[in-house]
Amino acid sequence: MSKEKIAVLVRTIVLFAALLNQLLMVFGYTILPISEEELSELLTALFTTVSALWVWWDKKGEMP
Repeated sequence: MSKEKIAVLVRTIVLFAALLNQLLMVFGYTILPISEEELSELLTALFTTVSALWVWWDKKGEMP
């Protein structure tokens, strides 16, 4: 399978998972039983980690 086909497949799976999650939330079901505070902490940690990795990868080998 080519890289493009894999990328399309992954994006499609993520889209369907998001749509399923949204539909379940409309009907009052939750897939992940976490509180809003835990979700906020998780998103903050994820954002920090992704930002740190992005800066490290982008600036690798360069010094100001």
